[in-house]
Amino acid sequence: MSIHGKKEAVVVGGGVAGITAATLLAEAGIMVRLIEKRPLLGGRASSYLDVQTGERVDECQHGTLRCCTHLAALFTRLGISDQLRYFDSLTFIDGDGKLSNISSSWLPAPLHTSISFLIFKSLKLKDKTAIANGMLHMLRSPSKPDLDNINTAQWFKATGQTERAISRFWRPILVSACNEEPEFISCRHSFKVFRDAFLANRNGFHFGVPTKPLASLYTEPTIKFIEDRGGCVQTRTTVVKLNAYENGINSLMLQGGESICADGYIVTLQCDLIDRIIPAEIIGINPGYWEHLKDISLVPIMGVHLWFKETIDCPPALALLDRKMEWIFNRSLLYKSAENAGTFLSLVVSASRNYEGIPKDEIVKTALQEIHEVLPDTASFQPTRTAVVRWPRATLSPRPGVDGYRPGTDCGADNLFIAGEWTNTGWPSTMEGAARSGYAAATALLTRWGFSPPAAIPDLPVEGLSKFLLRKWDI
Repeated sequence: MSIHGKKEAVVVGGGVAGITAATLLAEAGIMVRLIEKRPLLGGRASSYLDVQTGERVDECQHGTLRCCTHLAALFTRLGISDQLRYFDSLTFIDGDGKLSNISSSWLPAPLHTSISFLIFKSLKLKDKTAIANGMLHMLRSPSKPDLDNINTAQWFKATGQTERAISRFWRPILVSACNEEPEFISCRHSFKVFRDAFLANRNGFHFGVPTKPLASLYTEPTIKFIEDRGGCVQTRTTVVKLNAYENGINSLMLQGGESICADGYIVTLQCDLIDRIIPAEIIGINPGYWEHLKDISLVPIMGVHLWFKETIDCPPALALLDRKMEWIFNRSLLYKSAENAGTFLSLVVSASRNYEGIPKDEIVKTALQEIHEVLPDTASFQPTRTAVVRWPRATLSPRPGVDGYRPGTDCGADNLFIAGEWTNTGWPSTMEGAARSGYAAATALLTRWGFSPPAAIPDLPVEGLSKFLLRKWDI
């Protein structure tokens, strides 16, 4: 409990939500203990230790956008902003081998990408006209409750989107951003993606990718930040249960029997795991808070990693159209590997339901075929090493109505708050959503104790013509 008048807090879970909450509490002068069961921090946005080489390999490539302001604030707090590389142009390659880019021009938002859009080789005039009409609809659509009741595939049909516009523009962006297919994405979330990233601010869509493995991005900087402020980080540590007293928590028990006491607790476990450690007495305080967690569907994601001895001419990030996999990331370029060190490519498959039960060798074969077709110069190249990483229940499915199941951070207990990208953040299930939930939980705990809350983190400002065209929305 309190030592020398200082409040103590335990944060359970070392993903982005837990790191955000723990660092904000430590910055406010709270003695923080961050507990994570895995050896490295970052949660589902982390790395594993390769048994062959001992190197850290990201389980699946993650990126961010300039519109993700709470995640950017976390990077600034940890002093790692310079370890993100942002691209002001998104490169796409279609099934015909045509390269196209989305990039900014001198025009004000929301017209800043229009020139690159007009010359986008993978789309015809009819497709571009349909997309432009769809964007205008998003700009002029006020925030209505029924946006959360309509799926995006229905909206495509209602606004006359062509098949090519869907397959070569709308779907690739939405599946990457939401890890879900359009028929399972509510308009509330799809509008959020396009408004924040492409319409409101000319820099919102800039794509940031770490220049080192995610675990290295998060683990050592977080440990140093917390330890420098008197706290501690425990990895390879599993919390078995929380112990209740009346309306709050008085301790938690670790695997092995050790008990830890604190003044406040923040739990950031995934929604399908969290009720395993929450005592019945706490659930009984507010049963409605917990009753719909099992109704939240979770979606798989998959990463495929291929190492080659040859140097491959591939941009740092390449979006694939008309293919089974969505992105190729050239990690050798991103990590600035030494010359003649070969090439490390990572491919991403979002909403990877079709690969459940498929053997690793078949997945690697498919990925290699995609690389050979997209990068013809690699036709004779074979990987020296491969890895397939699957998260069967990775992120929340942003289906129509799901926001009604997503609870806030306050579960009704005196000193327990909940965080995670699956909570009601107003965002899809992303690192930004996780950072926002950690911010909300830390703010709630500090406020409960009478501390000044951390400074508000603003969204990117609405710019240019969007200030006049974009009606206020609350999604």
